[in-house]
Order: sequence, then structure tokens, then C-alpha cells
Amino acid sequence: MSDLIPLYAQIEDTTLEAMASKGIVRRGRADAANVQFEAIGADEIVGKVEGATVRLDDKGLAKARCSCPAATICRHKIAVVFALRTQAGEPPATPAVEIDWPARLAAFDRKVLQGAVGKTGLREAIRLLALAETTTIEPGQLSLRVMLKSNAEEIEVAIPAEGDFNAVVSGLPERRRPAGHAAAILAARRHFGHDAIELDEPEPATDQKGFVPDGPLLAVMRDTLCRAYAQGFAVPSRALEERLMLLAVSSRAEAMPRLSTSLRRIAEGLEQRRLRNVNHDAAELLREIAFSHALLHALSQTNDDARLRRLAGTVRAEYEPIGDINLIGLGATIFETIAGAVGVTGHFVEPATGRRFTTTLARGTTHDTRFDPRDAYRNQAIWGQTLARLASASFRLSGAQASSTGRLSLSQTSRAEAIQPFKPDRESVAAWTVDHNAPLADLVHLSWPMLAGHLSRCFAPSLDSPAVAAQPVVLLPSRIAPVAFDDLTQRLRWPLMDASGAWLSLTLDHDDEGRGLGARRIAALEAALGDAGNKRPFAIVAMARPEAGRMVLEPMALWGETQSSLDFPERSPAQAGDVVSRIMAGLRRTVAQFAPPPPADITMRQTSQLLGNGVDALIGFAESGLHASARERLLVPLAKTYQLASLDPLAQLLSRTTATSHNNDTASAALAAAQGLFTMQSFTSRLQVWS
Repeated sequence: MSDLIPLYAQIEDTTLEAMASKGIVRRGRADAANVQFEAIGADEIVGKVEGATVRLDDKGLAKARCSCPAATICRHKIAVVFALRTQAGEPPATPAVEIDWPARLAAFDRKVLQGAVGKTGLREAIRLLALAETTTIEPGQLSLRVMLKSNAEEIEVAIPAEGDFNAVVSGLPERRRPAGHAAAILAARRHFGHDAIELDEPEPATDQKGFVPDGPLLAVMRDTLCRAYAQGFAVPSRALEERLMLLAVSSRAEAMPRLSTSLRRIAEGLEQRRLRNVNHDAAELLREIAFSHALLHALSQTNDDARLRRLAGTVRAEYEPIGDINLIGLGATIFETIAGAVGVTGHFVEPATGRRFTTTLARGTTHDTRFDPRDAYRNQAIWGQTLARLASASFRLSGAQASSTGRLSLSQTSRAEAIQPFKPDRESVAAWTVDHNAPLADLVHLSWPMLAGHLSRCFAPSLDSPAVAAQPVVLLPSRIAPVAFDDLTQRLRWPLMDASGAWLSLTLDHDDEGRGLGARRIAALEAALGDAGNKRPFAIVAMARPEAGRMVLEPMALWGETQSSLDFPERSPAQAGDVVSRIMAGLRRTVAQFAPPPPADITMRQTSQLLGNGVDALIGFAESGLHASARERLLVPLAKTYQLASLDPLAQLLSRTTATSHNNDTASAALAAAQGLFTMQSFTSRLQVWS
């Protein structure tokens, strides 16, 4: 019998679930009966299942190869492992010798861990452990299961009873495994009473008042970003991703957290491109590289201490105590990111200051079938309560901790107290807007032109401060028109009029991606507005965000006799073909009688199209490897077009790109042009208001 069979047959279910998920393991078990072995040799095992070919060698399951396009441990590899169990015979129910886990973990001392992951990897592992709000250690028959749960993600790692650091497994992306595995070992060591591991020299405290950028480090980062543009779009490589991650976690980069975070995002974007992830967005990757390049340039050219500190970002703990605060729940939304994270976010406001806060229950991947955001919203406890109760209540949060961006910690030391249902009415909400200097004046809006101005200021681009991703606003319309659904664009439009007769439009996209959030929200909104038993809402809570050169308002919750959340309706939306659907179909046909359609803004549309063409051209130039023929074909005509369109600054930036010959200089000029394009897109984003 091949020596490789026991190597794989002894892998227990706990380890397989840590590498993939329970769902994939369950499917792999079912597929095991269909596995056909082409070869079982001393050096390699080759198995086929459902057209996929799996190759196993002595490097372990994490290094196994499969012909299917899955980027992680797939069900085909799991199926072959189960088939090999059958070949070897199922292992006994209990191990012959009880595993001495304290002794096993004692072998992973500081010297061993630092030798395995390096000083930067060990530093990142210590950070991950510090961010973990809960840790779970579960000894199994042949492995130790470790789970680190933070506000952002849940890391699950399996530590086998034998083997070195390379034997530790998880479902983490390859670039994140060293630090994630080391963090799990540190957590297990702490659980079994071992001394904490620290770096061999203390990290110097960063004095932000005397912050001075590291010139050589900035030069290395700039060169790497130029390579990311010049090579990453054409021939993405793992080496370039690792280089960016090493720069991001270096001790000197930690003094510039905004730059460090951006480098991580670029590494993740390049990885998605290399793995041909269907959710990869080339424009967003270019935006992130251009932003980092511009931030590096500003850091290297600025002498003002105050601006340097703003550019670098505040070096502070992930969360800081902010004492006891009174909050009002504005609602909650479900989200799913391009990277696969899924969760639910609650939105709150502090009436005393007007500051917005959020808290999130999430998982880093949709493969975790144990997590459902709707179930977490209704049943998972935060601060001693459920998010379903707090999202529509006023309460005091004692012992609150928050990040600089307003994210609230889910620490068990914080408690929600004095909870009262929040029952808004039009008069009390409108009173918040009486004084324009009041804390809540920027939250509630009666005038759409004033709202447009507020959002333009809120989302104005600036290198000196992080961009605002989304902003909740409360709209108090004087008139509400029926919803209209555009079958061509698959977008719902909901016109609202203010007291002066100005109109704006809330929108919802009907998308079938991920969990179909857009379709669910449209159905919930139509059901709420079409129910004759409910009065029209007096206020709408909406999320505002810039998107592709325009400002988008998406409804989140409706305030009327009751509060209704589109992602969490009190009852399931009615099925198509019933009375409500027929009523809504009639309202769609007559919507033009209630609200005039938005006028075509030809000038803004043409500008947006020109800017989009520039982004596409720079991506195409990068995909060609900065080839001279692509420059002549894509960039030279575009520079002339911008000059004719009176966009002289953009024309000059593109002209610099066409005037250079060295690859690094060309890439640097192209990234400067990209930053100019994205900045112009941000400035032209505006909320459309019409009469």
C-alpha cells in the first residue's frame, strides 16, 4: 500500500471543515463513491471525480492540485480523501493514546514561530489575536480546532497532533495562512497556560507629533505600486502580492495605517485578478493603486506636520473607550461584498452630537453555511440584546468602544441599557431640522437642494481624510409618488417631492447576484407601499453613496405608523400574481401623472462617459504591459479629446504618460492620470434634483 494513503486517510472531519466548510465536506463525502483512481503510487495519487482530476503528493492536502477552477479546497479533493479512507479502512473511534496538547503546543515557541512566518508575520499574528473578541479551542481525536472570532471575520484553524508548522491547515487564502495559523497557535498556547509570546525586541511607540516619513521605504513602495500597474493587470503574480503584503505589515508601514490598508487591498485585488474571480473589478483595483500612488507622493512632498499626520492616519487602537453614549437606531441592512463577506450592519445616531455609528455581524466568506445574516439579526446577542431590537430603539450603551470611523465594538464589556422602542412622528423628526446648527440637522432633510449640497460636501474627495463609503439620511417628503420599475435597466425608481416642489428619486437595482438583495428589497418596498392597510410613510431612511459619477439614494427603512425595514420586513412580501402585484402594476403605468421624469443631463452624461473612457483606456494600457502601440492607440487620441472638451488638466496628465519612455516613469504618469480621472468623477458626482 502506498505510504501516501495513510497520510490522507487519517485527516479527520474537523480538519477538513477547517480547510473548507461543513457544506463542502458533506458534498465531498457524497461524491466519494464516484471517485476513480487512475494511479496510486509512492510519489503521487491521481483520482478523478465528475470530470475533475485531483493529484495528491507528500506535501499535504493544502498543496494538492485539482483541475477544477476552485481557488480553495474543493469538494473533489475532499471526495478523494474520503475515498482513500475507504482504501485504508476507517480509523478507530478513539485514539490509542490521549494527545498531550500542552506539550504539543510548547514546541511552537517564539523561535519556531518567528522562523516559520518571519518577524512581520508574527507581528500580524499577535495583532489578529488581539483583535479576536472570542476564541474557541476544541480538542479532537487527531487535531485541535481553534476559532478566532472578531468583528470583521471568523478564522478557523486545525492544528494536527503531529508535524511541524506546515502541517497546520485552514481555509484561509494562501497569503494569509502564515499569520492566521500563527495566531491560532498563540491562542491555543494561551488556552493551555503557556506564557505569551512577544517579539524579540519591543516595538517603539510611534510619536505622531514628530512623525517623519521614511524616505527609502516610500521609494520602495512607489516602485512596487508602479510594478503593480505595469505588470499586475497583464501578468498578475503571487510574488507581487506577497511583496505588497510584506510592505503593508512592516513595522515602518504601521506608522502610516491608511497606506498600509490600501496596500493590503491592492494585494487582495491582484489575487482576485490572478485567480480570475468573477467579482474582480479592474476599475476598483486601478482606483486603489492610483490612490496609494497619490498618497505616497503627498507624503514625500509634504513638510507640514499637521498634514503629514492626516495623510498617514491616526495610529491608534482598533477601538477606543468613548464612555456611555445614548443612541437611536436608524435601521439595519444586509450586505455581501465582492470578496465574499456577508453580514448585517446596524446604523445608529447619537442625538447629542449627531455622530453616526455602525455595528456589524459578519463572516468573511459565504462558504460558511452556519451563518445567516437574517438569523443573526433576530437571534444573535450583542451588548446583551438582539440587533433586531436595538435597530429600532433608543438606548444607552454603557462602556462603549468605537473606532475612528464610528464602528462600535461588540465587546462583552459594553451593555445596552434603558431600552425604549423608538416611535418617531413627523413633528418630532421635523423639529430636528429647525436649527441648522443642531447636531441632527445634517441627518434629517426637508429640502432636496440643501440635501444635494450636504452630500456633495460629505463625499468630496480628499487625500487628507478617508473617503466616506455611505451616509444615512432621513428624508421628510411633502409628496410621495408611486414607484416605477424600468424593465430595460432593471431599476426601481421612487420619486419624492419636497415642500418647494423639487423632486429627487430613490433607486433600487433588481440584481440576482449573491443573495438577490435588490429583488428582495424591491418586493418588500412594493408590498409596504401597496398594502391598503398601511398609511404612506412620513419619512424614509436612505443610504447615500457615490456611484459611477452620480449620487445614489437607496431606501433602507420606512417610518410611519410603524417602522419597516426593507431587509427585515415584518412579513414576507406577497408572491407575484396576487392583488398587491396587480395594484403595483397599475401604479407603475400611471406614475408619470404624479411625478415628472428626471430631465436628461446631457452635459454630465457626456462628461461621465469621457471620464469612463479614460479609465478603460488606462486599464487597457496596463493590460498590454505598457506597450508603445497601445499607448499610441489608446492614450494619444484620448489626450486630444480631453483638450477639445476643455478638460485641460486631464489632457496634460495623459500627455505626460505618452511622453515618457522608462517603464516606471510611464507607470507613475499613468497612475497620476488615473487619480485625476477618479478625482474628477468624484467631483462630478451629484444628487439629481429637478422641478
